[in-house]
Amino acid sequence: MRNMGVDVLEMTRRRHGELVVVSLAGEVDVDNASRVRRCLGEAVETHGPRLVVDLTALTFIDTTGLGVLVRQLADLRERDGTMALVAPPDGQVLRRLRRTNLAPLFPIYETLSQALA
Repeated sequence: MRNMGVDVLEMTRRRHGELVVVSLAGEVDVDNASRVRRCLGEAVETHGPRLVVDLTALTFIDTTGLGVLVRQLADLRERDGTMALVAPPDGQVLRRLRRTNLAPLFPIYETLSQALA
């Protein structure tokens, strides 16, 4: 059961060469999707249009959160940027991406080291 009314999302960002890595941990849903959108946008504005979003520690994402990822990808493509996702093959996030037919839109890596190679 999810914690209602409790913010259970942690976000970190760091630069790795020409890439900026944003790591999300916990849950992304309608209540905090605007924070994720803002974090991703600020990361791109500060560090440039090459983004890796690490979803390894994400335990839940709803359709609002998926929409944030798709909009960020579209914005980056307009700027000749790139966006890759890191999601474990057996995780809930990748299952949801596949179930909603969004997985083919993104390069998806099993590990952060693969995405950074």
